Order: sequence, then structure tokens, then C-alpha cells
Amino acid sequence: MQANANKCHQDIEYAVSDWVFLKMQPYRRRSLAKRINQKLSPQFYGPFQVLNKVGVVAYKLDLPSHSKIHLVFHVSLLKKAIGDSFQS
Repeated sequence: MQANANKCHQDIEYAVSDWVFLKMQPYRRRSLAKRINQKLSPQFYGPFQVLNKVGVVAYKLDLPSHSKIHLVFHVSLLKKAIGDSFQS
């Protein structure tokens, strides 16, 4: 069963100064982006820069100063930003 469960497992690592998108839960989105309709807001916010690696699977992000959430996130909530131009 362990071999079957690990078939889709991916070890994801980000380097310091990489740009990533952050997947947020609905009740935490309000401090990052003001939206009239939360249902239609995007799932991923950013891009944000990785400041440093905390532990094995956690990363500290450079969030805006007005955000009211913790700066450390699990790797499963991050998605690498690809490309040179970003739309925030």
C-alpha cells in the first residue's frame, strides 16, 4: 500500500528568492486582496518571494505589510511562478 500511495508523491523544493503563488482559504483572503465577491476570487494570490526555508516543508514568504496572516506556509500551498511578467 505504501508503494501505491507514493506513486504520485513529489518532493517540491523552492530556493530562496524564488517567486511563488500562494493558495489561500476564503476566510484568510480578505487581508491580502479586497474583493466584493469572495466566491469568484482567484484561488492563488501573488506572486510572493521566498525569504527563507523553515524546516523541511515550510517556507517564509515576503507578504505585504498590511496582511494579517502568518508568513510561514506549507509547501503544498505554494505553486511556482513561471515567466518574467506577473499580474498581481
